[in-house]
Amino acid sequence: MIVQPSLLEKGEISPQKVLLVDDEPDTLDLVRRFLVSDGFQVIEAADGEEALKLYEQEHPDLILLDIILPRVDGIRVLKRIRERDSVTGIIMVSALSSERLTIECMQAGADDYVSKPFPLKEIRGRIKQVLEKTQLRRRNAELQRQLEELNAKIRVLVEHYVPHQVTERLLREPGFPSLGGTRQEVTVLFADLRNFSPLAESLPPDRLIHVLNAYLSAIADAALAHDGTLDKFMGDGAMILFNAPTPQPDHVARAVRAALAIKKAVEELSVLPQEWRLSLGIGIHTGDAVVGNIGSKEFMNYTAVGDTVVLARRLQEIASVGQILVSEKVYRQVRDMVIAEDIGMVAVKGRAEPVRAYNILRLKPKEIS
Repeated sequence: MIVQPSLLEKGEISPQKVLLVDDEPDTLDLVRRFLVSDGFQVIEAADGEEALKLYEQEHPDLILLDIILPRVDGIRVLKRIRERDSVTGIIMVSALSSERLTIECMQAGADDYVSKPFPLKEIRGRIKQVLEKTQLRRRNAELQRQLEELNAKIRVLVEHYVPHQVTERLLREPGFPSLGGTRQEVTVLFADLRNFSPLAESLPPDRLIHVLNAYLSAIADAALAHDGTLDKFMGDGAMILFNAPTPQPDHVARAVRAALAIKKAVEELSVLPQEWRLSLGIGIHTGDAVVGNIGSKEFMNYTAVGDTVVLARRLQEIASVGQILVSEKVYRQVRDMVIAEDIGMVAVKGRAEPVRAYNILRLKPKEIS
């Protein structure tokens, strides 16, 4: 849009800035006068190097750029600007009327090509068209910037509520998530803080939430360091999956290593006086489960369900302070890498028959890295 002096005088719009680049004083004077009369702010350069400096300093809306220039020719100026700026309008001007030159300029990113001498009416029309195109590009660039910011914010928000492994999977899959799951082998780890309820009675709520978040963060960080999928926090505990959604051939060993790391992290946490320190119990089991989206169409949770999950939780519930109880199936797969205590057969809530459990004490020396 050509800016009219009357609008500028009223202060309704700001003058658009034109960088005029030509080494012919008569051409500069002629074009400057009609641009100023049409309400533009005009900046002038007589050679290519000066044009590049003024472009950096002034950020013009439009550049009228002669091709034949001292020091740096117009086509090189055009290419250097277009390497990082696809928005600013650029009209090439030249006394040379060559189809090859016109094509070269347009391929290098020029918006238009005008041959000298040119009628003022024609150049006015060309300027108007290019500025309209430039304004549209600026709007599109701003919308793209806002969209990228929004997408980045959405991704950060999602990853704060959904495990990053699940987020990556959802973004890769076509369409939208739906309810349902598939049967697959997983290793499930439950970790639960002990003696939290008495602590809740002793601390004010704002202090309590700070302490709880510190402990849950320690649990989460240790699990994520071993590529566990943090399924959910449950009050003062957590459920962590291995081998889902990302396949992990060593998922049982990963879960045991993660459990030992979680135990150590919680023991070393010093957000409370010694007499108030919390400890935890951990349970681990491996086997088949249905893994997928559970819930309703409006609200889904990517999780695992089945007897494997139930047994892992029951082992955690009967674990004493500081114990990592694993099923016999888990122990058989990690016995070469750990030192463990055979707890024997233990009664498990909801099961008619007791199960054998093992308390993982530590890694064997050769397994410690």
